Amino acid sequence: MGLFVHLTINPEGISPGEWEATYLESLTLLRAFPAPLMRIKQEEVGSKSRFSYISDLVWDADTPDEHWRVVGDSASGRHAEDFLLFRHLERQFRTMFGPLDIEGDVLWAPTDRLSYGDGNGINLFGNKTQGYPYHLAILAVAILLETRFPEQCYLSGDIEPVQLGHMCRWVHKTLNTPLITPICFDGQRLYRRISALYEDPRHAISRFQTLFGGSDEEGFESLLRYAERSAVLDVFIEELAGYTSLTQYGAIQLVSKFLSATQDLDQLIHIVLQIAQKGDKGDKSEEWDLAALLRMLCRHYLTISCEERGPLGVFDHPQDELMTIDDALSQAFMIAGGKPLEVNAYKDAAKVLETFCAVQPEKRALFQEIISTSEQTAREQLEKTKNLIREMEQKRQESAQQQGQTTAETLPLMENHSEKAVSEEEAYILKQVSLQTEQFADKEETLGQIGGQLRRIAMADNAELFSAKDRDYYLQGIYDATFHHRFALREAAWNAIDREENVEILKCLLALAIIKKNELNFWRWRIHVLESPSIWRYLIEERQVDAGADDNGAE
Repeated sequence: MGLFVHLTINPEGISPGEWEATYLESLTLLRAFPAPLMRIKQEEVGSKSRFSYISDLVWDADTPDEHWRVVGDSASGRHAEDFLLFRHLERQFRTMFGPLDIEGDVLWAPTDRLSYGDGNGINLFGNKTQGYPYHLAILAVAILLETRFPEQCYLSGDIEPVQLGHMCRWVHKTLNTPLITPICFDGQRLYRRISALYEDPRHAISRFQTLFGGSDEEGFESLLRYAERSAVLDVFIEELAGYTSLTQYGAIQLVSKFLSATQDLDQLIHIVLQIAQKGDKGDKSEEWDLAALLRMLCRHYLTISCEERGPLGVFDHPQDELMTIDDALSQAFMIAGGKPLEVNAYKDAAKVLETFCAVQPEKRALFQEIISTSEQTAREQLEKTKNLIREMEQKRQESAQQQGQTTAETLPLMENHSEKAVSEEEAYILKQVSLQTEQFADKEETLGQIGGQLRRIAMADNAELFSAKDRDYYLQGIYDATFHHRFALREAAWNAIDREENVEILKCLLALAIIKKNELNFWRWRIHVLESPSIWRYLIEERQVDAGADDNGAE
């Protein structure tokens, strides 16, 4: 599972000069990104090797293989899979079979692959960013590429409209160039272009739904506006009929987008009855009657005003924050655990009752009872949510001191930009970096404990390994250990390690580096300690205290 930025491209019609010029523009964007970006490099130090995250993004500069690579940013330290772009068109698209030969629109897909995001081209970008801050830098480059080559490529992936808007404006200001909205986020342009590729409008609708990057509601509204309405409804009915029950998560989402886009409860009722009548296996007779529909709608807040159901927003991810892989997993677990779902529409309860009774008047008493009991259930859920919010607020206040430390620790990033006014877009980027910069509480106490454990366990068990007095011996040991365990450090950390003169500190760093343990919390702390020279002294403070005690005892 992961979060991605995709850029699908068909290079047909792009000249080498145009490509190289765009490559240079992309490099300008990456170097201007407010949080310094980084790539991973295997460095040779004497006879030893080590992995380092470095800020020089260009690989094989001034050669036919020149390209940039980005794997994360050095401010937050977050990194995932790397992205690269070659300077020369031929090198970027060279294959073992010779030049590429791709015909047709890059948005096109065969009818048996309409639901696949990849199109009639190459997935130039397609790795996982996991929603880390460098996701925005890659997004900016993808926006640039689609602007320069709008007929040859399209941007897709785990991209929210808020981040897209910020990065479009940032690219525009940074390069002082006009931009186009990526086509997968422009419903009108996307459908009109796709509809020209397929004779059957249902195929065009299916392809549109796969590629459209906005919300489900926005996509459905676009289809109703630009496509043949009867075909849109046919596809909707087919999708809804694919569920065995109206209480399934996917069915609720479909009903929600329909009501959000149309506000037409009458038509929804007739669609449900139509599906029930066509059920030839009898598996929809009870699950697809009007009572089941009404119960589902009311339990999911249709008759409760948007203001009253406001507390449900506590479960939503903030729109102005990047969703990371951890956030995505959290959302998935909440859904699996019964996260309250709401129909994205509001109808007065009395009007809902009359709408249902107009179709089946003999069931008025039943419908009235369903509305009453379902509303009660929904309001009980709302009250539980309010209690949860109060508990969360109490915990937030209890950790206010720690939050203050967190703010203080991330201020230097903003200070780096204090000499010039920070634009709204830059502030947005820096906010993501600040939010995703991992914080470690109780550093002094914890580091003292870690240092003591390293001396009592790691060093004691490997006494010969730690008997030397030569600092170069420990430096080379750190290089070997990190290389053996296949983890990299940021270049600033390596520079600090290389300059460290205190042999006792280097001993502790080596002891930490050689431990064979992949438990996540240990791994996080190890990287944090190795990359934080300001706290290294705490590793040896306990030893200094012990030594002082021994001296006093000797006297």
